[in-house]
Amino acid sequence: MSCEKCTTTPNIPSGRKRIVVFASTDHILNKIYMHLSPLFEIRKETDHLICEAEFETFLKTIANLKDFTEIEIENITIIPLDLEKSLTYSSLTRVKTLEYWINLYFASDLKWILDNSTIKMFFQPIVDLHTYEIVAHECLARGMKADGSIMPPNVMFNMARKTEMLFNLDRLCRLQAIKQSKEKDIHEGIFINFTPNSIYNPEFCLKDTVKWAKDLSMDFSKVTFEVVESEKVVNIKHLKDILTYYRKMGFKVALDDLGSGYSSLNMLAELNPDVIKIDRKLIENIHNDPTKEAIVKSLLKIGEKIGAKVLAEGIETKEEADLLKELGVNLGQGYYFLAPQEEPAKKIFL
Repeated sequence: MSCEKCTTTPNIPSGRKRIVVFASTDHILNKIYMHLSPLFEIRKETDHLICEAEFETFLKTIANLKDFTEIEIENITIIPLDLEKSLTYSSLTRVKTLEYWINLYFASDLKWILDNSTIKMFFQPIVDLHTYEIVAHECLARGMKADGSIMPPNVMFNMARKTEMLFNLDRLCRLQAIKQSKEKDIHEGIFINFTPNSIYNPEFCLKDTVKWAKDLSMDFSKVTFEVVESEKVVNIKHLKDILTYYRKMGFKVALDDLGSGYSSLNMLAELNPDVIKIDRKLIENIHNDPTKEAIVKSLLKIGEKIGAKVLAEGIETKEEADLLKELGVNLGQGYYFLAPQEEPAKKIFL
């Protein structure tokens, strides 16, 4: 049984609603009343407003008001109730910020992508820096909108975080990475990105991932799950539980953006990943920067000590690749070799 939170996308309530509006201060509440009273049937109560209107029209109107600051919007909360319902203690559990509702209103493209499973994977090769042979492909998600245009991953994930659809998006990306890798007949390894905050219980949230891989007869040892934005992880124990589960199933794990901050370096001792991905900011122009070179050397020593391979991402020039090879970095990835593309590369031509 799949988690409803991961498989059901939120909807904007349709039709006419009794809309209950709260604000953190009387000033903000009075400001809302001043702007909306000429447009809607609205009344003041002791600590809130009640407006009866088509909810989507209400959202569109308030979203287009220019007189509210970003902080004010964050401090306005709304509950849309059916007309026959009254405000009760239990209905307060369904309160959402105005910011959430506005973001959901503008997230129709993302919702369409999730509801129709239109995630397309692009594949970027990961090469052995000593032989330039392709050893794996990173699966990079792109959203295909209803009009056929592409929604970039950063736009998708930022919007998903703001609308409580991160669980849905991360799950769908894992599914499509496994499915499309099999369809493309990739025999090398694959790297699949995931966001730790989209998984609240690995035993439950990841059982679909394991089932898909089993059903498609994937070689689990060739699948590496890569933690994205590892430098932003706050709950290391939670992440450790996730990685432990993946490893128990036979998968490998990788940490990205190493070297971009103390927190990510600090996690190495706790997590012992199979692969360390060096942040692209450290790779750029490394052949002309002794400080970057010294940091990479340190990461190589750490990798050797914990038995992890080191992968340099964002390689864009021959000079960068040559120095990294000389330093002993195991793996490389970047536009110098090949940009992400729909069809997985079979060979690198330089």
